[in-house]
Amino acid sequence: MSRETQFSLYDGMKRMVTTTPSEPMTLLSRPRFDAWMVEHFVSLGGRFHDGAELVGIDTINNVATLRNQTVEYDYLIAADGANSTVERIIAKQFSTFKRKDKNPLCLEVNVKREDFDMPGVNIFFHIIPDSYAWSFAKGEEVCLGLVKLTHHEFDINAAMRKFMLDLGVKHLERYPLRGAMIPVGKYMEHPSFRNILFVGDAGGFVEPLTGEGIYHAMQSGVYAAESVIEGGTVGQAYERKAEYLKRLINQGAYYQQLLEKPSTSRYFFRNVGKHPHFVNHFYETQIEHACLDPFWKIILKYKLSKLTRHRK
Repeated sequence: MSRETQFSLYDGMKRMVTTTPSEPMTLLSRPRFDAWMVEHFVSLGGRFHDGAELVGIDTINNVATLRNQTVEYDYLIAADGANSTVERIIAKQFSTFKRKDKNPLCLEVNVKREDFDMPGVNIFFHIIPDSYAWSFAKGEEVCLGLVKLTHHEFDINAAMRKFMLDLGVKHLERYPLRGAMIPVGKYMEHPSFRNILFVGDAGGFVEPLTGEGIYHAMQSGVYAAESVIEGGTVGQAYERKAEYLKRLINQGAYYQQLLEKPSTSRYFFRNVGKHPHFVNHFYETQIEHACLDPFWKIILKYKLSKLTRHRK
């Protein structure tokens, strides 16, 4: 885990603005974080079946079939990623089950600081069409990546290599690219089906403006657990709770779509560098703290905060 204090936006390789949020940004190593989650689950009495492949689900008798055994369940929580096996199995069995839309492709690589060093959280626009690339400092490494939206056709590997070359990454041959699917803004309308609750990437709960998924995965998991513990109509309860995440995702999609529009995009890139304090305000209220305020209210609160600072 590392804590970073700079948030920067780039137009291509040109830095437009850098801000310093009031609280450091926490960045996690996913392998370490995932390992800790497993250890914590086991410490609470859970059983972890490493490498156990799911091959079938009997939704009538509530039985999940693994490659070498069967497991009975009261409720099955599908937390198996964007390319969810549970989603695929259920879709084959039931024509009424509505899957989430096709997932965009993400490429990512972790580069050692000796080969490339860039502090903070950095977002790069105009590296690829209608999306963004990033550089996130994480302790001894820097995570580089980009997302290709489904409605664009181009060589994503070439785009990623060019991005790394333009940044000046040394020894590119040391770093094979890793691909993953991210359901950016493509959540399930009904993330519950016959005692099965879809959480995290499996349910499509990813913030489209930043690609952030950990918060949504954890929160949807909490909602699923609360719904099971509370009893009653578990699926309906879970879907009611998940509406909050959907609203966050819809708002992020709105801002992401605004940046795709030429007129809005031109205005944004022409003016963003002049208003670092507003960029910092937007980051802290909309991204860091998941606020659902409409854009006009964000601006109003920002102006009011400026007046308060000037009076002090």
